[in-house]
Amino acid sequence: MPRILDALVANGPYAFIAVGVVWLAIAAIAGSALVLWPVVACIAAGGMLRMWPGRRLTWAWAISAAAMGFVLSAYLVYAWAAFEGGAFSSLATASIVGFSILALVHLVLFYLGIAKPAVDAATTK
Repeated sequence: MPRILDALVANGPYAFIAVGVVWLAIAAIAGSALVLWPVVACIAAGGMLRMWPGRRLTWAWAISAAAMGFVLSAYLVYAWAAFEGGAFSSLATASIVGFSILALVHLVLFYLGIAKPAVDAATTK
């Protein structure tokens, strides 16, 4: 398990930037300003993790960006669930599946941020 966690920590900045790019594509398709917040937060978290990986503020920002992305993804799953069974059923199903996957990715990023101090403590002893 520590090898997997080390690999996640090593590629954490790129994962945050990749998720930010996915949110950017969603924002471009949806045309919603609400969706631009995770774009800014995730890309900034990835940049900060790349430039200053050891600072406490960096990991606090990354954890909060992951939490915000999870909350927004869960809200969008909830919002699209109202369209199930109607005229937009197939679009609603695809959106629910996509945002559920995005919510799971944000949970992995959240776990990465929470587990980072444990990895640092294990490597310094």
